[in-house]
Amino acid sequence: MSDKPVAKKLCNFLIENAAADFRLADGLTYLEDIHFDDWAAETALNKYRKAHHGLWVGGVVLLTPHHIKFSPNLLNILFHKGDYSLSIPLSHIMDISLESGLLTNIIVLTTPYGFYRFRCFGARDFMAVILAQLQGEHLTR
Repeated sequence: MSDKPVAKKLCNFLIENAAADFRLADGLTYLEDIHFDDWAAETALNKYRKAHHGLWVGGVVLLTPHHIKFSPNLLNILFHKGDYSLSIPLSHIMDISLESGLLTNIIVLTTPYGFYRFRCFGARDFMAVILAQLQGEHLTR
């Protein structure tokens, strides 16, 4: 069984437990003799995380014949604690829907273990590609 990419899209994935890592920001601002307040930044991020049920982490969504995979981009790897890569088997997707968003629409994947949201330009067209792949996945079971 091949897991070659069917489609690829730059996106932001909503990660519920995403946590910022300020070490790089601390180091860069120290070099420029600028004060960076970790506490203030963390407080603002916590308010945003609570209001939006997570943080939007930028990266790439890869659709393969059997999975949807997310990989954060380098900038988000540097500025977040932990690895937020994930892989969702297409067979676990129970529903897919589109929500309106500011500037870009949001694709919502419903699985037995929760909801996954990612936003991208051309979300409606990308969702159609995912739906076509899901239909093919269901036909081969």
